[in-house]
Amino acid sequence: MEKSREYPAKILQKGLSWATRSLKPHALGDRAVEMFWNGLPRQVRSSKYTWALGRRIHRRACRIHARGGSCFTRFFRNLPQLQLIRDLVLERSPGVPVKIASLGCSTGAELYSALWMIRRARPTQAIQALGIDKAEECIQAASRGVYPFRVVEVAGVSETSYERLMTREGKTLVVQDWVKEGVTWAVGDACSPDLAERFGPHDVVLANNFLFHMSPERAEVCLRNLAWLVAPNGYLVVSGADLDLRGRILGELGFVPVTARCEEIHAGEDVHAAWPLRFWGLEPIDRTWQDWPARYATVFQSPARRCDAAH
Repeated sequence: MEKSREYPAKILQKGLSWATRSLKPHALGDRAVEMFWNGLPRQVRSSKYTWALGRRIHRRACRIHARGGSCFTRFFRNLPQLQLIRDLVLERSPGVPVKIASLGCSTGAELYSALWMIRRARPTQAIQALGIDKAEECIQAASRGVYPFRVVEVAGVSETSYERLMTREGKTLVVQDWVKEGVTWAVGDACSPDLAERFGPHDVVLANNFLFHMSPERAEVCLRNLAWLVAPNGYLVVSGADLDLRGRILGELGFVPVTARCEEIHAGEDVHAAWPLRFWGLEPIDRTWQDWPARYATVFQSPARRCDAAH
């Protein structure tokens, strides 16, 4: 009889022990913070005092949550940013070839989008384009330029939505050859110290949406490394990064923020809903910052001369 009474008690004890072990130390805190934040009325969230609290919550998320996770891209993910890149390229002399590199290029959607934008605006523009990703399977997929209808890269894209971008072949969309012209693809790591030595300087460097997957220390090293891939007076395009870290590092290196289309580009990002509860979330524009356009810019121009002795 005693054993029969002990049995349910042991099961309950083991169940509670398992449940306790399965909760991470910060899980209950996360749940409480999320319930509190989601329970705030929209008008309360938009006040400057609540934004200050949101930044504290976001710093906590960045500090305690594991970085990494799945990365994805898609064609024309941030159209205003692509339009700014196009406009900056068109300001250059038409007879001078433009070198564009896309770091963390994944399956090529962003680089192909930028090339289509530029070549549509100036068909005679010579472009040398390079896509770099550390995953060989991504590089292989990007070089093929073939996307099944079901994949996220072509969400909202059809063979007719962007003129001469893609051709439909069966159940896939294929990037047309005139867009792929002059593009090379390479396996490489954005954090590799020989990045600039291996690939040389580029007029436009795309480095979007991967720095926030790194620890702050590794992101700083990587960002400094990426800066050396940008030619003098070239442009570094970097979203998906900690705003304070990005502003500090690029300021030290003499990069100047390009604030044109700043608000449009910020609105075009698709990670606002995750702020402040997730490390990849992007804070709303706060105009109380003394130089808020520079804080929220995602395009930065390299100085004419570089003198970073640490490199």
